Amino acid sequence: MRYHILFNPTSNRGKAEKKYNELIKILNEEEIDYTIELTLGKEGTIRQVEEALKKGADVVVAAGGDGTINEVVNGLKGRGILGIIPLGRGNDIAISYRIPRDLRGAVKLLKNGVIREVDMGLLDGRYFVGIAGTGFVGDVNYNSNKLNLTGFKGYIISVFTTLKGFKYPECEFSFDGVSWRGRITLIALGNTSYYGGGVKLLPNSDPEDGYFDVGIVQKIHPLELVATFPLVYVGKHTINPHIKIYRGREVKIVSDHELIISFDGEMIRSKEIKFVNVPKFQKVIRG
Repeated sequence: MRYHILFNPTSNRGKAEKKYNELIKILNEEEIDYTIELTLGKEGTIRQVEEALKKGADVVVAAGGDGTINEVVNGLKGRGILGIIPLGRGNDIAISYRIPRDLRGAVKLLKNGVIREVDMGLLDGRYFVGIAGTGFVGDVNYNSNKLNLTGFKGYIISVFTTLKGFKYPECEFSFDGVSWRGRITLIALGNTSYYGGGVKLLPNSDPEDGYFDVGIVQKIHPLELVATFPLVYVGKHTINPHIKIYRGREVKIVSDHELIISFDGEMIRSKEIKFVNVPKFQKVIRG
């Protein structure tokens, strides 16, 4: 197979750039038939994917973080095969797809991994791969970026920073004919399990079942949130009776106040958002 690698040197706050030469060395040692270029970012990366497909690439590889994967997927639009070399901060999509975080392991998987058709989410005309979240999780990611915090410690600091001023938004939440209205701590939905750098937010999510897993946390006391939070890292938070997990194909969230919605390392703001699951949309090399 022919691989075209889109390498994002700015991933992980620019630390990815230092791995470029090592990656080239491993690709050559593993005798991969590849071409490589640096990503242009956003719409530029999407155009690069288009060009790679026109030139006959079988696999377009996102070498970067979740945001780079998102850009490549929006260029592929269900065509070709997605490959991943994780170079980001959290690499939640790679973790969910069981892709090694070391360069050699990731390159070997490009040669030997299984090719599966996985579900994608669609939101405001844009595809997303992993988990989209709003409420507390959206605000945490916003503060993490604003404060330039990285890694596990940075995420924890952002959690407690967000907790101080968090206001529980009132939302109308509906999916597949079911509706609910009230104040929420957070809503998260997606086709993968991990979020925020290894947080097992949707522990039973399956990227091949044709449904989003949808988690809703009703308004809870901050102390209860703090007590429950450590359980998220092992996927045991669902024992809390205020946390409900559903499955749905179409999900709509409406609020009187602007919400921050984070997904695949990206963020948007909106008072009304609709998510649609697109079953078995994209071929991907996974572990």
